[in-house]
Order: sequence, then C-alpha cells, then structure tokens
Amino acid sequence: MTNLTLFLTTALLAIASALLSGVVGFLLAPWLGSLVRLRRFVTTVLLVPFVLPALLIGVALLPIQNAMNIHSDFGMYWVLFAHVIMNAGYLATVIDAHRISHEQLEEAEIAGASKMQILLQLKIPLIVPAISPSLLLVALYSATSFGLIKTLGQGLKTLETEVATSALRDLDFGRAASLAGLQTLLTLGLFILSQQLAKSELSEFSIDEARKASVPSVVLGWTWVVMLIAIVIPVFVQAFSMGPIAGFVGLTGQGARDLLNLSVLDAALNSMRNLAVSMLISIPVAWWLSGNRNLKFWAVIPIGVSPVVIGLAMVVLSGYLPRDVSGSWLVLPIIQSIFVVPLLIQILMPARKSLSKEILDASRMDGAARLRRVLDIEIPILWPAIRIAIALGGLTALGEFGAASFLAFGNQATLPVVLYRLISRPGLENFTLAMTVAMLFILFAAWIVWLASRDTRNLHRLS
Repeated sequence: MTNLTLFLTTALLAIASALLSGVVGFLLAPWLGSLVRLRRFVTTVLLVPFVLPALLIGVALLPIQNAMNIHSDFGMYWVLFAHVIMNAGYLATVIDAHRISHEQLEEAEIAGASKMQILLQLKIPLIVPAISPSLLLVALYSATSFGLIKTLGQGLKTLETEVATSALRDLDFGRAASLAGLQTLLTLGLFILSQQLAKSELSEFSIDEARKASVPSVVLGWTWVVMLIAIVIPVFVQAFSMGPIAGFVGLTGQGARDLLNLSVLDAALNSMRNLAVSMLISIPVAWWLSGNRNLKFWAVIPIGVSPVVIGLAMVVLSGYLPRDVSGSWLVLPIIQSIFVVPLLIQILMPARKSLSKEILDASRMDGAARLRRVLDIEIPILWPAIRIAIALGGLTALGEFGAASFLAFGNQATLPVVLYRLISRPGLENFTLAMTVAMLFILFAAWIVWLASRDTRNLHRLS
C-alpha cells in the first residue's frame, strides 16, 4: 500500500467518522435537551465512550466482533461504528449546549415555515458553524485512534498503524519517518482548521428550559442508551466467565503461561504512578498557560500531533541521549503531559475568562499577593471546572496507548500496553483477564463522568 493510499484512507476514515457522529449527535440532541430527572444518568452513559481510551472501546466491542465472525473486509466499518459510538454522545451534548431558543422557533412557525424548512434554513445553518470545531476535533481524534484500529481493524492499515509496523517490526525508520510526516500534516491540518473555525464562530444561542422532544427522537435516544449499555454487557459477562473472583485473582498474575513481564496489578500501579507525575507537571503548566491567551494556539497544538509520532520521535532521539535518560520510566509521563496540558487548557481557559474581574481587582487593591489570590479566590470559585479538567486529564493519561506502545516495556509496561498484549494472544484466561481490566476501567470512567456531570454545561468546553 502506497503512502498516498494510506494518507487518503486515514483522511477518509477521520472525515467519515466525524460526519456520521455529527448526524447521530444532531438527532440525539433534542431528546437530551428534553430530559430533566434522568439527564445526569443519560449524560454519563453518552459521555463515557468519549472519555474512554480508544483501545478500551475496541476491547469492549471485541467480544461482539468475535461472536459475529464477520469477514475481515469489514474492518473499516467496525472502526467507523466504534468512532460513532465514541463521539456521537459528546457531539449531542455540544449541540444541546447550543440549543436554539423558543422565541426563534416560534417566530419561524408563526411565519408559516414547515418543520423541514425550519430544519434546513434555521437549525442547521445556525448550529453547524458553532459545532464545526468540535466536528473537526472528532475527525482529529478519529485519525489518531491507534489502539482502536489495532483491536478492531482486522488488518485495516492507516498511517499510524504503518508507522508502528515500520518502526517496531521492520525497523525501517526511514519509511516510518515519512509516514509520520504525513500523519502530522493531516492531524495538524485538521487542528488548525478547527482553531480557525472556533475563532470565526458567529452564532449565539440562548439556553431555555427543557423542550418536549418528538417521539422519533425519544425512541432513538433510548435505543442509543440501551445499545451503549448492551455493548459493555459482554465485557462484564466475559469478566466473570471463569467464576466470580477468578478474573480478579488473575490481576496479581502474569497471564496464561506467564505471557507478561509483570502482573496486571503492577502495570496498573505503573499507570497510576505515571498519571500522578503527568498531572503534577500538567496542572501548574496548564494553569499558567490558560492565563496567557497569546500562547493558547501554541499551547494546544500538541492535540494535532499523534502520540504514535511522538513515540517514534522519542525512540529515534533516544540514540542521542544518555542511557539513564532514554531508559527512564519518567520519559513516558513527561510525554503524556504534553497531550494532557492542551486538554486542561481547553477547559480552564473559558472558566478563567468568565471569572469576575471586579473580585480580582478588589483583592488586588486590598493587597493580596498573586499566590494568595489564586489559592483563596480563583481556585475555590473555579473548582467545578478544575475538577472536570483533572478528571478528564487523568483519564487521558491513564489510557494513553500510542506513545506507551513505543516507550513502555519490560517491567515498566502500563495498563493499556498489558491489555493489548492480553487480547492479542489466544487463550480464555488471557481474554478473561483483559475483560476484567476493561470492566474496571469502564466503571472507573463512569464514576469520574458521573461526578463531573454535576455541571454538564462545562463538559463540552474541552473542544
């Protein structure tokens, strides 16, 4: 497969995933906006796939794919389906956050506009400019879902998978570098376009009380929720297939025939250690950068670089660094912080921008030092947004697989790396252990989103 074909395949996959996710999100949004009592539960169900690592989505769908035993030519469609599962709920929350006011709809109805005319001439023209940045970021995430393609792709080749194959299997670093350059051009292009559309956003929307949704929208909404729950049920069933505690006991082992170099529990501890280091670096850096709007573009630009490309760059660079540096476990959490910082900025910057200047000016006039203003005023007031940033940033670091597949090896392997090794080897014991890890990760992510969704209006700001 030529480099150009790989580029076009990756671009087509990314764009098609974003468009399909946008259509489903648009159809789900009216129903989501009509909910009151069950809104937090539904929001949690819709957003959990978005915050889970792509690898975990692939692992969750793997039992279904195995049961259906579909020919490998359908690998592209499985990946498209998985991308929609991941992103449609997130886009529904974004579209709902830009809900058109009752007054606008009533004026159109009084003027004699039909439902189709309102849809085509009012709703879509107003909503599309507002959600275009989110659509393009979904395309960006879809172009860099390395773990998902490795689990569900059934031989599907993209720029990322071929970068890894060329570097790790074939040791052809020349081809890997050229493919990495194409991957970077694609993702940076999508990222820059999303930033430009965000700057040119013209539509303003007023948030009204919940509006009754149509019967088709309600049916689609609950069908989607039931489908998302049904997707994870096989994970839970498989996790307990060898007995109520067998999978949990296996967490202290190294898989069938000692497949792994360390126990799953040790890998989890490595991931938590890396998460802690990554967040210790990311939080103060993101806080400082979020207060400087002139640096925003340069600070968030790592979103447009694939973790696989960064991992390859570090492998090449390691030949020029002291062994104690290149072989240190600290390299991975430092790399992870590069991807976590932009996410934190995207959440913290709008929150800090909304903070009342009068309060800060008054404290400054009273002689409060900068650190005191941050600790006593800014952090307490902005704590809901900070909580969301820490939660989503932590999940990002915990589930990072692209760079870890290059940099985490031996007894320093992380949970996603171990999880992939388990599902890529035959044997019921390994697969059950993988499903147990996936189940625990899903429950942890659901708990994090449930806590964060107390302020669901902030969740869409990560775009």
